[in-house]
Amino acid sequence: MSTTEEFSVSDLVVRTFVDLSTAHLSKQACTDLNTYEGVTAHKTEYGWLMYAPEQDADELAEEGDWPPELLPIVKLARANGCAYILFDAGAQSTDRLPTFDW
Repeated sequence: MSTTEEFSVSDLVVRTFVDLSTAHLSKQACTDLNTYEGVTAHKTEYGWLMYAPEQDADELAEEGDWPPELLPIVKLARANGCAYILFDAGAQSTDRLPTFDW
């Protein structure tokens, strides 16, 4: 078996993430991110790693009473083929999403 074949990912599921500044979340949303219904998020040293649900994000947001800034973030992630969102205090922000000064 060649090295290329040995490290082939054809039988693996590879997921991608979008790296966003925590400034795209309000302070309250950042504090409570893993408490919203339908949100799966894990605290990291500098932010959160959140799953971007494949289900209709509008429905999930209504059911889970999400903060308003979260829905466009999930939609942006999924529209760009990302299964996860890494909210990182050191990451860059984007003009495509609102930011919060806290």
